[in-house]
Amino acid sequence: MARLYLVGLGLSPSFLTEEARRALRDADCVFADVYTSYFDYGRLGIEARPLGRADLEDRGGAAIEECLRAGRNAALLVPGDPLAATAHAALVASMRRRGHEVVVVPGVSAVCAAMSAACLSIYKLGGVATVTYPRLGVYSARPYELAEANLARGLHTLLLLDVRDDGGFMTPAEAAEILMELERREGRGVFGGGRLVAVVYRLGWPGGGVAVGPLADLAGSRLPPPAVIIVPSKMGPVEEECLSTLPKIGAPP
Repeated sequence: MARLYLVGLGLSPSFLTEEARRALRDADCVFADVYTSYFDYGRLGIEARPLGRADLEDRGGAAIEECLRAGRNAALLVPGDPLAATAHAALVASMRRRGHEVVVVPGVSAVCAAMSAACLSIYKLGGVATVTYPRLGVYSARPYELAEANLARGLHTLLLLDVRDDGGFMTPAEAAEILMELERREGRGVFGGGRLVAVVYRLGWPGGGVAVGPLADLAGSRLPPPAVIIVPSKMGPVEEECLSTLPKIGAPP
């Protein structure tokens, strides 16, 4: 029976595990997710067919199944941890229902790594939402509502940043502007300009780092994508002390 490997690549090529390398050696067809995250596949030295959002969601991984039906092993390369995105979980379920064997190879999760980089406890992470670009003038209030609920419960909030259809990434400054616009619309004090945030950018790549400061400062920053924004809630003494040692948003590198 042909086998599908769902291979988590971690944060960058240097995070590739030995188990991931074994899976790639066993694969006859290699595909690369180019939708859910940034990854320089060329640095792996592997030829992989790129699959975008339409390939994975709308067409249900038809190219992958074609390879499997021919009796050949396939691998789908996924940045970070392979089952962090619902698109990949749906693909796994679909392939198993069709009788294909699926092997999941875990990778370093960007969510866990970002929380660690920001000195915040994963045990106090209340949930994850995505800051999206407005569509036809409509802003999704999901990040606002989640952060509001988490702050009330003493939990941290991690915000992913949108990916445009052309593959471009939302910048931290754009995300901050959207969050402050949500505050102007909702008006309940969640994302005022003084709200403390931590931004983790280009994690695992050259030029990456973490910075903390008020949301208004982030709106005026030039920190590069891809990035995540973390909204800390009530911190423990160790979290607070460690966070205080991180660079400030806008400070010289």
